Amino acid sequence: MKPKVARCERTGKRIPLREGFLVADASTGEWLFVSTNAPERAYDYDIQVASLVKSPEALVDWLAHLNEKSWFNPKKFFSYFERFRSDNDLYNAT
Repeated sequence: MKPKVARCERTGKRIPLREGFLVADASTGEWLFVSTNAPERAYDYDIQVASLVKSPEALVDWLAHLNEKSWFNPKKFFSYFERFRSDNDLYNAT
Protein backbone atom coordinates (compact mmCIF):
# COMPACT_ATOMS: atom_id res chain seq x y z
CA MET A 1 0.00 0.00 0.00
CA LYS A 2 1.33 3.40 -0.99
CA PRO A 3 1.86 5.82 1.94
CA LYS A 4 -0.51 8.77 2.15
CA VAL A 5 1.02 12.15 1.39
CA ALA A 6 0.10 15.66 2.43
CA ARG A 7 1.25 19.16 1.50
CA CYS A 8 3.62 20.95 3.86
CA GLU A 9 1.85 24.18 4.70
CA ARG A 10 5.11 26.15 4.82
CA THR A 11 7.04 24.82 1.82
CA GLY A 12 4.22 23.56 -0.41
CA LYS A 13 6.02 20.24 -0.95
CA ARG A 14 4.09 16.98 -0.73
CA ILE A 15 5.61 14.54 1.76
CA PRO A 16 4.57 11.24 3.34
CA LEU A 17 2.15 11.95 6.16
CA ARG A 18 4.21 9.88 8.62
CA GLU A 19 7.27 12.09 7.97
CA GLY A 20 5.61 15.37 8.87
CA PHE A 21 4.96 17.32 12.02
CA LEU A 22 1.82 18.87 13.43
CA VAL A 23 2.71 22.38 14.49
CA ALA A 24 0.65 24.77 16.55
CA ASP A 25 1.31 28.46 16.87
CA ALA A 26 1.10 28.73 20.64
CA SER A 27 0.29 32.44 20.35
CA THR A 28 -2.87 31.84 18.29
CA GLY A 29 -3.74 28.14 18.68
CA GLU A 30 -3.69 27.69 14.88
CA TRP A 31 -2.38 24.37 13.49
CA LEU A 32 -0.27 23.42 10.43
CA PHE A 33 1.25 20.30 8.89
CA VAL A 34 4.94 20.83 8.10
CA SER A 35 7.94 18.91 6.79
CA THR A 36 11.16 18.46 8.72
CA ASN A 37 12.92 21.04 6.56
CA ALA A 38 10.23 23.71 6.86
CA PRO A 39 11.38 26.94 8.49
CA GLU A 40 10.62 27.22 12.18
CA ARG A 41 8.76 30.18 13.60
CA ALA A 42 8.46 31.77 17.00
CA TYR A 43 5.81 30.11 19.19
CA ASP A 44 5.96 26.79 17.29
CA TYR A 45 4.79 23.80 19.30
CA ASP A 46 5.41 20.64 17.28
CA ILE A 47 4.89 16.92 17.45
CA GLN A 48 6.04 14.34 14.90
CA VAL A 49 3.09 12.52 13.32
CA ALA A 50 4.88 9.16 13.48
CA SER A 51 5.29 9.47 17.25
CA LEU A 52 1.53 9.89 17.64
CA VAL A 53 0.62 6.76 15.75
CA LYS A 54 3.20 4.40 17.22
CA SER A 55 0.75 3.32 19.91
CA PRO A 56 -2.70 4.16 21.25
CA GLU A 57 -1.04 5.08 24.54
CA ALA A 58 1.20 7.65 22.84
CA LEU A 59 -1.81 9.33 21.25
CA VAL A 60 -3.80 9.38 24.49
CA ASP A 61 -0.82 10.75 26.42
CA TRP A 62 -0.24 13.53 23.88
CA LEU A 63 -3.91 14.55 23.79
CA ALA A 64 -3.98 14.74 27.59
CA HIS A 65 -0.75 16.77 27.56
CA LEU A 66 -2.14 19.08 24.87
CA ASN A 67 -5.26 19.73 26.92
CA GLU A 68 -3.03 21.12 29.70
CA LYS A 69 -1.75 23.91 27.42
CA SER A 70 -3.36 27.28 28.14
CA TRP A 71 -3.34 28.21 24.44
CA PHE A 72 -5.02 24.97 23.28
CA ASN A 73 -8.36 25.56 21.58
CA PRO A 74 -10.18 22.26 20.84
CA LYS A 75 -12.46 23.89 18.26
CA LYS A 76 -9.47 25.20 16.26
CA PHE A 77 -7.72 21.84 16.64
CA PHE A 78 -10.55 19.73 15.24
CA SER A 79 -11.51 22.30 12.60
CA TYR A 80 -7.90 22.14 11.41
CA PHE A 81 -8.10 18.36 10.95
CA GLU A 82 -11.36 18.63 9.06
CA ARG A 83 -9.76 21.08 6.61
CA PHE A 84 -6.46 19.17 6.47
CA ARG A 85 -8.22 15.90 5.66
CA SER A 86 -10.21 17.52 2.87
CA ASP A 87 -7.28 19.53 1.41
CA ASN A 88 -5.13 16.41 1.19
CA ASP A 89 -7.81 13.93 0.09
CA LEU A 90 -7.34 11.81 3.20
CA TYR A 91 -10.94 10.66 3.54
CA ASN A 92 -11.17 6.95 4.29
CA ALA A 93 -7.39 6.75 4.53
CA THR A 94 -6.15 3.36 5.64
